[in-house]
Amino acid sequence: MHHSLGGEPPGTRSIVAYSWARRLALDYRPSKECDGNGTYGTTLNTFKLADAKWLETIPGQLFLYSAHLDLRVAGYPSLRVIGVKRGPLPTSGLFCTIWYEEEERGRAVSVEALVSTIWLDEWGETVDSYAGILVGCQLPPEAAIEPSRVHVGLEPCHQNASHSLAINGDDRSEAELRRRQFTLCIKGLDFDEDISSKIVAFVEFNRILGAELFYFYVFNVHENVRKVLRLYERSNVIRWFNLTLPGDLPNEKYARRRFLNEDIWIKRRMELIPYNHCFYDNLHRSEFVLPIDIDEAIVPAKRNNWHELLLDERIKLGRSFKDFASYAVRNAYFFPELQTRNQTERVAFELNSTNFLADLDYLDTVRTACISPEGDSVKSFVSTRRALTVHNHYALTTLNPSTRRAHHFDPDDVLKHHHRACDDRHLDCELLMGDVAIDESALRYADELEERMSLFLNDLKAFT
Repeated sequence: MHHSLGGEPPGTRSIVAYSWARRLALDYRPSKECDGNGTYGTTLNTFKLADAKWLETIPGQLFLYSAHLDLRVAGYPSLRVIGVKRGPLPTSGLFCTIWYEEEERGRAVSVEALVSTIWLDEWGETVDSYAGILVGCQLPPEAAIEPSRVHVGLEPCHQNASHSLAINGDDRSEAELRRRQFTLCIKGLDFDEDISSKIVAFVEFNRILGAELFYFYVFNVHENVRKVLRLYERSNVIRWFNLTLPGDLPNEKYARRRFLNEDIWIKRRMELIPYNHCFYDNLHRSEFVLPIDIDEAIVPAKRNNWHELLLDERIKLGRSFKDFASYAVRNAYFFPELQTRNQTERVAFELNSTNFLADLDYLDTVRTACISPEGDSVKSFVSTRRALTVHNHYALTTLNPSTRRAHHFDPDDVLKHHHRACDDRHLDCELLMGDVAIDESALRYADELEERMSLFLNDLKAFT
């Protein structure tokens, strides 16, 4: 018997499609109108969530970060609320209270909340600790007006509209103008040193490759880095957000840094909050989001940019391209310790270049010959149409259960260049450095990178 591609027996698709429709029907929760509608219209406009403050709705247990409208499934509009829980949530169920603004009057509806953890259990238990959650609030399908605020808590029909989150709507005006292809998500920056020229190089290099918008999250950075972020923000290249930890987790700079260094699992779980915020904030604005660190770059080997790279992959995969929620790029290490071995090409290049490019590692040319295995240290283009939650490496859960989480690019077509010092605690440095390869795929961007950086740094002098 011939099985279809991917080892699925024929007909599986339609069964899965049916089961998704069934799941949506089972998940559907009727909403109920709340009493006293119209009495709190005045308070709806008073409370704008301050930058990076958490809304605590169950003391010590539930902290809400942001709320987003999700219209991807026809007939099942919903709100997605990103938050953090501490310990197990009450089994009696949680409720979403959703406010609509109607001609100066407010109207509220209440619906049972569906909660899922943004984490996989096999990565370690989260029972008594802090963990990210995604709360689904089913909207009444017929609502003509977009909801304006939401509260998730123990009681249905929460009365206090000022203690709620503003909903990040589907900025249609912007979305209609132009849907971007790639938005980059950069988790909480925490650097005392002045890394402003590295940030400029990171932004400009990625813009050459195809990035159109960057979401930066900031714990703590040097004042010069803030200047760079502000100038890019003025030209709509980036959006940036001050980031804090919820509950009784430390937010004083040194205490927080020490805590996140010591508790690597909480650190990893908390990183998923900005990544998922970035994903949902760009749900209707961008085709892909790419969670990435500033010491990484996704460099195509044969194509000039990501647009061409993905076009090739669409052609190669045909209709099955849409079976995946993310497209993962394998990892290769460009350890700084390796670079001195290949000086000739680099020296010639540096003689012609200005000083600020000379110490930039994005143009390094020596990497480990060994490429990390599939799934390990990958970074992915995550589809905003098909993913439900996002992890550092790929889509964590998919919107439709028949969608597969990740497709891996062939490493001959593209690699993630990882520019970091080798660390014996996590990597077998001797083994990795024993076998190296020359890889000059990034050098072809050098002239344009230099030109773009010069322009920006000149603007920066004028701006400051």
